Amino acid sequence: MLITILVAAVISIAAGASIRAWAFAIFAFLVAIGFGSVAFADGSSVIAAILFGVAILSLMEIGYLAGVFLSGFLRRSARLRENNSAADSVATTRERPQG
Repeated sequence: MLITILVAAVISIAAGASIRAWAFAIFAFLVAIGFGSVAFADGSSVIAAILFGVAILSLMEIGYLAGVFLSGFLRRSARLRENNSAADSVATTRERPQG
């Protein structure tokens, strides 16, 4: 069970960096229904299966948001690094003595 939850979280974080929100929402909803169905088939009550499905869905959505945040942060920092190196090269060419 713990491994399943960890895999769902890792997949959600990876998906946050690569797919659209509506596509992930459909995927996460289907996965949550699947996990709830499996829990119900294993002998859990209907309420427990629904709560488990909602918990998985919540975990996946939080992981997705974390992936979106991390990928945006990495892109932004790479862009800033790229802009800073271009600004440094322009500054060094302007500082050369004209002769």
